[in-house]
Amino acid sequence: MPSTLNLKIRGFKKGDLAELSSIERTSFKDPYPSTLILTLSRLSPEYFLVAEVSGKPAGYISALARFGGAAHLVSLAVHPRYRKLGVAKSLVKALIRKLKAGGFAKLTLEVRVSNKPAMALYQSLGFKPSGKLPSYYEDGEDAQVMVLNLSNTSLKT
Repeated sequence: MPSTLNLKIRGFKKGDLAELSSIERTSFKDPYPSTLILTLSRLSPEYFLVAEVSGKPAGYISALARFGGAAHLVSLAVHPRYRKLGVAKSLVKALIRKLKAGGFAKLTLEVRVSNKPAMALYQSLGFKPSGKLPSYYEDGEDAQVMVLNLSNTSLKT
């Protein structure tokens, strides 16, 4: 990651909502409404992380705890200005560390089959494809399910 990028990963603050909603809208065909982003931040606050660059939100990641030692990555969004700079990778790594510390064994997610950059990021961190969900998204696109076995994961910085 470039040393010029003043990146900090922190918890959600109420003042983040407008900026995170804007990032969500620029990131997805079917963005989550701000009410859902706020709900996610409240359901699992310890697993809702914000990437801040020079004091301003640049992206976020959200996961929900599931039964049986599993967690589910619900959303990852990074402002277009900060893509390909390591922000998404930093968010996923920070989430993985928190989940491991919380005793979770597995992290799952869905990603659009057309989203090759996201799939490459997840695979670089050890996620494995685990089947597809046909017509998962509103526009009919399939989702690739990916799984990370947290107990076998060691993160390099």
